[in-house]
Amino acid sequence: MQIQKISSQNQNNTNFQGKVFVEPDLSYKPCQYVRRHLKTMQVMISNKPYDLFITQDHAKNTVKLIAQNEKDLGKRKALRYVVSVDKNVEDYDIAAAEAINGFDKKLANLPPTFKEKAKNFFDKLGEKFMQIMQDE
Repeated sequence: MQIQKISSQNQNNTNFQGKVFVEPDLSYKPCQYVRRHLKTMQVMISNKPYDLFITQDHAKNTVKLIAQNEKDLGKRKALRYVVSVDKNVEDYDIAAAEAINGFDKKLANLPPTFKEKAKNFFDKLGEKFMQIMQDE
């Protein structure tokens, strides 16, 4: 299985193409199941502005599917959605869909950023200015 290298070169990429990153130390069964569902997961994440990471927790015998921005990887308070699956369960495509949908819901419920607030304010100000200019 080929694994994409995580790099910091694409941090300012405005073209949304989510990727699936697979940890290289997956056990045999999880690796086999991920290989079976990899194309489906790639299609699910392809038009998203975040990525899907697949890691294995050997101590708990689980596999985690993490939907998160690549630039936020490793940050403690970063926005992410984690789905844990038993390593012998085959339904990684369903778990990936749950992780993607959960992260989409989290993104939708975020409060507006300062940039968005400022843009809305100046858009409204511009509209009022245009109304005033058209009235006179």
